[in-house]
Amino acid sequence: MKTDKLKYAFAFILLLCAFLCGVNFKRWYTANHRIERIISLMYSSSPYYDCYGNFEELLRQEFRKQGIEPVFNKFYLDFNTVDSKEGIKNMEAYLEIIKDKPVAVILTVGDQAVSALFNTRHRLLSSVSVVACNVHFPDEKLIKEYERRKVYVLRDAPDFQRNIDFIKSLRPQVGIDVIYNIDLTPLGRKSFDLLTRFADRKEMRLLGCGAAFSVEPEYKELQEMVEHYNLMPARAGSHVGKDEIAISLCPFRYTKGTSLFVDMEKSKSGQKKEVFLLDKFDQMSLPITKALNIPSFSCIRQGFGEDAKIVGGYMATDEISARTAADFSVRLMNKEKIGMPKIRDMEKEYVLDWTYFSAYADFDVENVPENVRIINYSFYDRYRNEFYFLTGLFVLAFILVLVSWLRIRRRSREERKNLEMLEEIHKRLTLSMDGGRVALWDIQGENIEFDENYTRLVGMEQRTFVRTDFLKYAYPDDVSLLNSLYETLHQSTDMHVRRVRFSFSEENYRWYELRCRSLKDAKGRIMLAGVMQDIQLQVEREEQLIQAKQMAENAELKQSFLNNMSHEIRTPLNAIVGFTNLLVGEGGDEIEPEEKKAMLEIINRNNELLLKLVNDVVEISRLDSGNLDLKIKEWNMTTVVKEIYMAYQTLIKPSLQFHLVLDESLSLPVRIDRMRFIQVISNFLNNADKFTRSGSVTLGCSVDKEHRKVSVYVQDTGKGIDEKELMMIFDRFYKTDEFEQGSGLGLSICKVIIERLCGHIEVQSEVGKGSRFTVILSLMDII
Repeated sequence: MKTDKLKYAFAFILLLCAFLCGVNFKRWYTANHRIERIISLMYSSSPYYDCYGNFEELLRQEFRKQGIEPVFNKFYLDFNTVDSKEGIKNMEAYLEIIKDKPVAVILTVGDQAVSALFNTRHRLLSSVSVVACNVHFPDEKLIKEYERRKVYVLRDAPDFQRNIDFIKSLRPQVGIDVIYNIDLTPLGRKSFDLLTRFADRKEMRLLGCGAAFSVEPEYKELQEMVEHYNLMPARAGSHVGKDEIAISLCPFRYTKGTSLFVDMEKSKSGQKKEVFLLDKFDQMSLPITKALNIPSFSCIRQGFGEDAKIVGGYMATDEISARTAADFSVRLMNKEKIGMPKIRDMEKEYVLDWTYFSAYADFDVENVPENVRIINYSFYDRYRNEFYFLTGLFVLAFILVLVSWLRIRRRSREERKNLEMLEEIHKRLTLSMDGGRVALWDIQGENIEFDENYTRLVGMEQRTFVRTDFLKYAYPDDVSLLNSLYETLHQSTDMHVRRVRFSFSEENYRWYELRCRSLKDAKGRIMLAGVMQDIQLQVEREEQLIQAKQMAENAELKQSFLNNMSHEIRTPLNAIVGFTNLLVGEGGDEIEPEEKKAMLEIINRNNELLLKLVNDVVEISRLDSGNLDLKIKEWNMTTVVKEIYMAYQTLIKPSLQFHLVLDESLSLPVRIDRMRFIQVISNFLNNADKFTRSGSVTLGCSVDKEHRKVSVYVQDTGKGIDEKELMMIFDRFYKTDEFEQGSGLGLSICKVIIERLCGHIEVQSEVGKGSRFTVILSLMDII
């Protein structure tokens, strides 16, 4: 199926190519094999009227397009200087001259020439075809005599209706006064009769009075015409309403000097616009269009596109006339059967001459209908708005390009400066690497490659390794660290730093620092790159500093411990010794029993405090030394918290509310030393009870299932802890209030116990609102 479609497409392309080749061959053959033919070309006017040059050239081109090389044998009737009889006589003389020549066709232009030709009734008209072109008012009776001969008339009757409608469309919503040249010639009478067929006679008026006429009989004849058509004479200041049309009949041929122009000025109205409409071609027509200072329109082609100041009109233009005349002539020369009718109307078109149209300010190109052809329309005038738009667009684009260029230039300047800085940094980095025992490396795939500094760094010539082979130089305990780093770099683009031990010779392992990150090459593949630096001396110095620091801290801790212990022990010992001396001294017998009882209570309380202090010191010492054995077992945190709550219900001050926040339905398995955990929570509850005067104490338990964590917290509404002291409350012997009883070791012991249980303590506190101590432990993974 697909092959068939390709065949059809190929065949279609071949046919199209053949058709185009045939058309081009025909044009070539026609242009290079023209047949020379003599054509008798008869004009109505004289050769001194420059109104046929363009038409004649167009006619020649049309003949050549159809393979005819025309040889024009021209005859000028000059109807303006001879009467009809003399014109017929001259025509007969011309026909006698050409009767023996091989004339292919007789082509006449204008009414006068065709009338004189047909009135000769010469025998040549029986053998030679005749085409009469641009005949405004053909004599049908005379043409009927040539019904059996090859005689055809192309009628070009003035179309007043379309021309006036065209003028009105160019000046909408304005009254129009059409100036019409009326005369008493046969053509003039026929033209005026045609005008009266469609125009309202009430709109017509005759300009000029009897004194303005040069010949009295002509004035009387015009008066008879006015009476026959029932026309009114024009009045000065006559009103033409909006959208109305008036036709002023002006007998230019018969008036004296400029008298008619004066009458035209008197008849003007501020509410109308005057235009001149040309309907026939004679010796008065073109001078009138040049003399009037108003727009001139025409129903005929003569004068349009030439120096006659004609704006435009609806007419059979030179192009149409030449094309139609040439087509009929060639068909007759080729002996084609054309048939009836003998008189055929010529095609017409709307045209404007931009040269004169643009000279009048009250014309707007926006009012020109779409079917109008405009000649002498310059590219600038035709696309003026587009030109302004493109100019503005160009200016805007130029500004944008200029701004972009300036920004690019500034950016390139910055990049150049940055490049210079990078080059300087590169030089310094190179110097630093040369003296700093640093080597660059990168990993692509499974291969690791070092730069030339690697040889000076480790003393090995080989600089390229397979990653797994390179791991044999690493310290065994650090291999897992390197594998983990390799996986991490493939998942993250952050910088990573690791310290690893390598041995590239038989000597001991040395410490190296790896700084690396993941990158992407031009193909989007992941590449690992970094630096490798020998930090053995740095590590040794750090170890020395750590040892020195530990020794200093130990000495300081011993001194601090002795100071704190002497202070903490002295206070209860002073109380015990002082009250004991009072009881056993000389005045002991005189002390009241109640006072003795109070003194004994103070002595006992200080004994307990001193005992607790000694126990705390022993316990934290055992925790620090690692000698304290934790009995870690699996316990349900829900049960442990419930037991703590039950035990402390009677120990919390009655003035405080004691709450439990616990979901007893949950089973929260943890691995802890139960007694040590209860010791920590009890310490939190004792502190909450001690520092809370009113409000509540809450013991709670919550679980984070996502992270598998359980939190046990003690929250109170006590005085709270200042933010500055939160970082110090877990220090040994630190107390927020020096006058409060206690050793200052309780929170330190709690912190060490919870850390031994693989957990941590969090504290949130706000002065005046209370504190919250939370122990966070991991839940067991139940299989």
